[in-house]
Amino acid sequence: MERHGYKPVRLEELLKSSNPMIETHYNQCGMMLKEFTNAIQNHVARAKEEIKSRKDLHMKKMAEAEETRNETEKEIHELGLKEAKMIELVKHERSEIIELEAHVASLEKQKANTEEEIARRDDDIEESKKKIISRKGALSRDKEILDMYAKMTAREAQGLQSALGWIVEGVQQDLLLFRFTRIDPEDPEKEFTIVLDISTRSYRVTSSEPLLAVMPTLVDELNASRQFYNFARKLREAFCVHVEEEKRYRSGQ
Repeated sequence: MERHGYKPVRLEELLKSSNPMIETHYNQCGMMLKEFTNAIQNHVARAKEEIKSRKDLHMKKMAEAEETRNETEKEIHELGLKEAKMIELVKHERSEIIELEAHVASLEKQKANTEEEIARRDDDIEESKKKIISRKGALSRDKEILDMYAKMTAREAQGLQSALGWIVEGVQQDLLLFRFTRIDPEDPEKEFTIVLDISTRSYRVTSSEPLLAVMPTLVDELNASRQFYNFARKLREAFCVHVEEEKRYRSGQ
């Protein structure tokens, strides 16, 4: 108390005094109280200001945090949508891959079948080539026979025509016309004809006038022997038999 200009009160001395008196120093105390009150108020004001400042800062940070949270949630939502689209795209691509794999497997199977078919066709081609070579050989031999017939002299042809009444001539490609006369004694100039198809290895008669029941047998013998002279001779004999049978039939009526 002495440092503020106050003297300490000694109770013993005060009691011995006949007129005890204690100095209250009210004015000075009031001033000190006011100063203390002002200091407290100033401290409270500064504290409130600090609290408000910190509150404002905290609210600002909270607002920023909320904004950040909202942006984060928005980004998470957008990423979720993108992820869903990506999952759907992956599913679609996986489905396309499965379809493509199935298509590739089908193409591979078709390729294998095609290769097998090509191999079979190659075998068929080789077989056909062998047959063609064999056919060419046969046709060559037949051509030699026909060339031999073609090289007959006019006298030989005339003699053959006179003896057998037989003429052979080509009417179309690979078709030979056999004409026989001097078969029917009642009509020596009457023609008996057949058309022989030689376009294949197996000869066949396409037409016959008149028809002969033994014609299939004669053609089979020709295909087996390749002897045209024997075929012509037997064919002439068959026509002669046919004429005789017709005469007997007419006489029987």
